[in-house]
Formats: sequence, structure tokens, C-alpha cells
Amino acid sequence: MARKSDKLMSPKDLGRCFKYFTKFAWQTNKTYFFWLILGFVVGIVYPFISILGTEQLVNEIAPGGPRRVSYSILWIAVICVGTWLGKVLAKACDEHKGRINENFYKYLNTRICMSSIQMKFANTENRKVLDIIKNGERALNETDHVNGLVTPIFTIIQQTVVAMGVIVVVATRVPWMIIPIVFAFTTNYFLSKLDVKIRKKYFEKIGNLERGSDYYNTELMEPRYAKDIRLYDADDVFVDQYNGFVGKLYKLGKHFARKFIILRNTNAFLRAAANMVIYLLIGYYAIKKWISIGTFAALFQAANTFNDALGAIIDSTMQCSYTVSVLKFYIDFMEQVYVEKETGDIEVEKQDCKIEFRNVSFKYPNTDRYILKNISTTINKGEHLSIVGRNGAGKTTFIKLLCKLYDNYEGDILVNDKDIGDMKFEEYVELLSVVFQDFRLFAFKLKENVTNFRDKDIDLDYVYETSGVADWVNSLKDKDDTYIYKMFEEDGVEPSGGQGQKLAIARALYKDSPIVVLDEPTAALDPIAENEVYMNFDKLVNDKTAIYISHRLSSCKFCDRIIVFEGGQIIEEGSHDDLMNLENGFYANMFNTQASQYKEAEA
Repeated sequence: MARKSDKLMSPKDLGRCFKYFTKFAWQTNKTYFFWLILGFVVGIVYPFISILGTEQLVNEIAPGGPRRVSYSILWIAVICVGTWLGKVLAKACDEHKGRINENFYKYLNTRICMSSIQMKFANTENRKVLDIIKNGERALNETDHVNGLVTPIFTIIQQTVVAMGVIVVVATRVPWMIIPIVFAFTTNYFLSKLDVKIRKKYFEKIGNLERGSDYYNTELMEPRYAKDIRLYDADDVFVDQYNGFVGKLYKLGKHFARKFIILRNTNAFLRAAANMVIYLLIGYYAIKKWISIGTFAALFQAANTFNDALGAIIDSTMQCSYTVSVLKFYIDFMEQVYVEKETGDIEVEKQDCKIEFRNVSFKYPNTDRYILKNISTTINKGEHLSIVGRNGAGKTTFIKLLCKLYDNYEGDILVNDKDIGDMKFEEYVELLSVVFQDFRLFAFKLKENVTNFRDKDIDLDYVYETSGVADWVNSLKDKDDTYIYKMFEEDGVEPSGGQGQKLAIARALYKDSPIVVLDEPTAALDPIAENEVYMNFDKLVNDKTAIYISHRLSSCKFCDRIIVFEGGQIIEEGSHDDLMNLENGFYANMFNTQASQYKEAEA
């Protein structure tokens, strides 16, 4: 088994992160590098103005010194103006870098949001990928991203130059000071290395716990789940689960916090001990008159400067190492997960469509059970097809494959005799108007939910009328300019289940695609209302290829053909009359059972 590296940070990961984020910063805002380099130069020059200026000034005015007024004023001016200018420039650089870095965060966060929605659909159900996304989000929130990576690297270089300059100053005046300086640097390095190692372990362990706590926190605060939680008296269960994750997070944080405190206090103690030795040496040399008063003052400042430089180097190394170990998750997502986008390069024409499945079998990623097995069927242009079957028979999976949401199937799926795997995804989905049973409405205006911000030469009033929402829309004060939900407007409306489903159908109608799919979108409607929606819908799409999935089999009567799924296979196929005439037919049995239930209910 390979031994884990004990390096403070992997040079490969450092180079990868530095290249990625500096390239991003350069492409986004080049001004950032002006302030970065200016701050770098100021940070090197500024300390030595005070150190060397103080030495010259004190030697000038000390007893036995030249005591020249003009030179004294000059050195006072150099120290005061240099110190003031250094602080002003350093503050300006930090403020400008911080402001630009805030914009960097917006761009980077937008990237991961857009990439999450554009990556392969299968990845939305992959726990490893979800962990990478979560870690990528945390990387942005916990590390200060570009500034948190680039600034520490420049600070390490900058403060190393400062420390080396101080060593030169010290070595030429009190050589013995080199010993405590080297001791302070060495102990700080190894203790900081251990600190970073512990922080990495903490980051690795906390990810799954944070995802769990975030889930329960969202469920408790999300209005959509409020009714179910209250009506099923589930609030205590959710709170207990949430508190369980929070408790584990607290215990984990407390465990690692104890280690951090011990390490950092030890580090501080050893640095203080080294500083004490340095100050004793300076004092001893001054008492023995082996150095001048000016040199004593300069060395005292130099010792403080070296201590600050050493602290900055160690802190920046720790920050950089931790940042690199975390930011790589962001790059992993962008370069490994996101780049696996939907395949295909053939352009797609928006025209009437024939659909063909040839010996298609499919099992979901990371599972062994086939959901579909050897499915072969052809849906002709303009045909209206109904797919029926028990729950779990494979109906919705069939639609997901048609929508090109998965590409790991066996066999071939063709549209107009072309393999959909070779088609451009963005153009292919324009062929489809789909309403899934778990559809979602957005906190936009009602009209925007239907049009998706696309202006088309389609009569919206006709769409509302056909989908059955016209009366409701016209009853609203602002008509279709009314906001859905109250997230942005107090006057927003909360659609009922039936109204929401009709809006989803209106959205599909407005898209006006040659293939229309309804996957049990009318479950919240009563049978009569559902039948009316289907009949109106069928009239509107009579020249399109249409696929319906519904557990209410009465809606199958107006379809040209019915396919019956069972156990992931097609077991019956034909018109309603054909299937009803089959002896011991699966469809006929389902239809008669359902019809008898309605008759009993009416009685």
C-alpha cells in the first residue's frame, strides 16, 4: 500500500490550483494583479524603511553621535512618510483586492451552479458527485478562493525575502541571533505542518455530516414541506434527526478544536521562548557596548519584524496548504464531472418525429437490476400513444431514456432514423415538451412559468383555455403577471395541486415541440377534469407525436395505440378495443377492475 505523502502541500495540487485560479482571475479582472504586485513590493520595502531608518536616526542623535539637525530631520521624514505611505498603500491594495475578490466569488459560484444544472443528469443521483459538488461549494465559502490562494503564495515569497533581509541585517551585527531565529522557524514549520494535516482530516470528515444537517435544515424551513410535517406530526422526528447531525458536528468540531488549541499554544510558547533569547542577546550586546544604541534599536525592530515575517510565512503556508487541499474539489467538479456533458454533435431539425426503440435495456448507474429489458417499439409520426402498467414497471424510465437523460443504455434509440446519442443535447430537447409527474413551478410570474421567458407567436389565452387554467388566471388581480409563491412578492399565489399541474401542461403546450409527453401530470385532478384536459390537449396536438402515461385507463381510449409494461418489458400492444378483446389480457383486467371501482363509488 502506498504511503501517504507527509508534504505540507502537494506541489502538483498547488500548481494545478494556482494555474486554474490565476487564469480565471486574469480572464475576469486583470486589475487584481496590479494591486497584488503593488502590495507585494510595498510589503518588502516598508519594514526596512523603519529598521534602517531607526538605526541611522538613533546613531545620529545618540550621545557621541554627529547630531546633525538636517540629517536628523531627513531620517525622521523618511521614517514617518515611509511608514505612513506603506500603511496607506498596503490598506488600499487589500481593499481593492477584497472588492475584486467578491466579484470573483459571484462568478465562481455562478459557474458551479450552472455546471450543476448542465452536467449529465445521471450525476444528480450519484452520491460521490453530490459530495464533490458540496465540497466545491464549501471550498468557495471557506477559503476565500482566488485571494485565499494567490495572496498567501505571494505573502510567503514576500515575507521570505523580508526574513532573509532581516537575517542579513542581524548576521552582520549579532551572528549568535541566527540560532534562535533558525530554531523558531524550524519548530513553527513542523508544528504548522501538523496543524494543516489535522485541518485536512477535519474537512474530509465533516462533509457528509454537513450535507445531512443541511438537508434536515432545509426540510424544516422549506414551506413546501410544512403541511406534511405538521399533519404527520413529523416535526419531532425531523428535529431529532437534525439535532443528531448537529450534535455529531459539534463533537467532531470539539475533538479537533482541542488538537488545534494544543498545537497553536505550543507554537506560540516556542516562538515566545525564541524571542526571549533574541531580546536577551540584543540586550547583552548593548550592555557590553559591542553594538551602538542605534543598532540596538534597529535589531530590536528587526527581531519584531522577523517574528512577524515568520508568523506570516507560517500562517500563509497553512492557509495555502489548506486552501489547495479544498479548492481542488472545485476544480475536480469543473474538470472531471462537468466536462462529462451530454454527448452528440449532429444538428437536429425541429420537425415531425418518428421514434424507435431497438432492443433497449437499461439499469440505473451503480445498480445491477435491469429496469427495462429488450424494449423494441416504433412510435410513428403524429401517433398518439398511451403507456400503461403497474408502478415500477418502467414507464417513466422509458420516458427518461427518450429525453436523453441517461446514455448508459444498451441498444439503440432513434428519432427520424438517427441515433439520439449522436444529436446535440441542446437541440434535441427542443423536440420534446414533457410534463413529469414530479414537475416543478418556479417563483416567477405566472406567465413566465409558462413561457420560460421566450416570446413565441402563440396565443397565451388559447393555451390557458386549453390547459384549463383560464378561469383561475382571469380571477387573479394581476392576471398572468401574478407571482407564483410569496418568495419575491407578498401578493404571490400558492397554486393548488390541480392548478399547478394545469400550469405545467400549459408550459408544455406553449413550447410547441413535435413530441409531447405527459407522464401522469394530472394525478391531482378528478377523473372528469383529467379527461377534459386530455381531450383538449389531444385536439391541440393532433398532428404531433404524443405519449401519455396515466394510471386512469379511461384516458387511453382516444389514443391510437396502447403499450403495456410489466417487469420492464412490453407484454401487450394494440388499440383499446384490441386489448380489451384479449382473453385474460393484462390491460383488460386492469381496465375492468378500475371501471368497477368507479361504479361502486358512484353507487
